[in-house]
Amino acid sequence: MDKDKQLKIILGVVVLVFIVMVLAAILKPRHKEPAAPAKAAAQTAVPRAEASRQRKVSSFSDWGRDPFTMGPRAVELSGDLVLSGIIWDAKKPYCIINERVVKVGDEISGYKVVDIKKDSVSVRAGEQVKVLRVGRQQ
Repeated sequence: MDKDKQLKIILGVVVLVFIVMVLAAILKPRHKEPAAPAKAAAQTAVPRAEASRQRKVSSFSDWGRDPFTMGPRAVELSGDLVLSGIIWDAKKPYCIINERVVKVGDEISGYKVVDIKKDSVSVRAGEQVKVLRVGRQQ
């Protein structure tokens, strides 16, 4: 057998092995987990409800602190607004108030976001304008 014919056979075997492996990966049966019994589902529902109550305090309780705050925790202003962080982009700035991502023009808790800067957010309710800062009290 000449060398050219050997190389073609080897190439054919490699291509065949590749095709078989791809087909095996595509057609591989996927195992589904069995459905949990109703009794077990009822037992797990209670801890989830408790976890959701804890989550309202801080979305990052597993991390130890909110990564968007400069201080030990987010500062509450006027009892109903909490500025957690600012996502700065010159064209489209966003901020996180009361665990919601908002932009200029959005309303939250009766306040309208009028300006977002790198270090502060201005909100307005009627004629009253407040400047919110992350980690600092107004």
